[in-house]
Amino acid sequence: LGQVIAKTGWLNENDWIGLEKLSFRVLLPALIIRSIAHSDLSLKSSGLYVAAMLLSISAVGLATLLLKPVLPKGAIGNPQLSTLFQAVTRWNALITLPVAAQLFGPAGLTTVTIAMAFLIPFNNVVNIGALAALHATQFRILKILASIAVNPLIVASAVGLALNIGTVPIPAAIDTTLEMTSRAALAVGLLCVGAGFAPRRLFHLNWQIIWAVLVKAVIAPALALMLARSFGLGPMETLCAMLVVATPTATNGYIIARQMGGDAELYAIILNWQLVVAVFAFPAMIALMQG
Repeated sequence: LGQVIAKTGWLNENDWIGLEKLSFRVLLPALIIRSIAHSDLSLKSSGLYVAAMLLSISAVGLATLLLKPVLPKGAIGNPQLSTLFQAVTRWNALITLPVAAQLFGPAGLTTVTIAMAFLIPFNNVVNIGALAALHATQFRILKILASIAVNPLIVASAVGLALNIGTVPIPAAIDTTLEMTSRAALAVGLLCVGAGFAPRRLFHLNWQIIWAVLVKAVIAPALALMLARSFGLGPMETLCAMLVVATPTATNGYIIARQMGGDAELYAIILNWQLVVAVFAFPAMIALMQG
């Protein structure tokens, strides 16, 4: 629907920018704060679930960085390597949240939100660290770190964690407002994802794109599945972990790539390919777990 609206011109470019800002700065943070504040974040219940995703993401990220020393000299430059690293480790929660909600209802929504609370800060720190190492002289690290510190999703995660850990009750009026605002997050987010899809970028394909797509759609979820089963996780947590690590990369990685010396165009191409493949990969994973 988002793609249809974008192509017909019912909303212009400035309208979409406004919707993206609303989703990123208001709707999604409200969802994160409320979900995390009401979640059970004890290590006993969430620790192994989070560990399965962290280990899977770390493994594919490390494997990607090892491409440079393994491949012939000059086969991949630092801009492309840092872009691949981002593309296999970042994920767009706006895609995963509605899928989990459709499959498992509020419990699925909460499960993915718990993943967001831990993975969003982790992914940002790890990605900035990797890009800093690969492009050490090309940007101002403190400026980038400062922008991450005020990232609405990270701030919302911190607020939600503080409320949860401190067992601070949310006043009924505020909780109701957060709940109503949260409901719009999924619909608006999906519209923006659809509008951002650019079919023209699918005409580009090389081994780097194939690597990023294969890792996202096959390798990362396979690792998450093996780890989840070895940890004894239930079906819902296992499938949510698989979906999280298989979710197409986050759109904000494009901006980071442009700011920090990465290959921004390659990132955009990979994102579009991952979106297409996810249309088939997600149902396959769901069928595997529910079969």
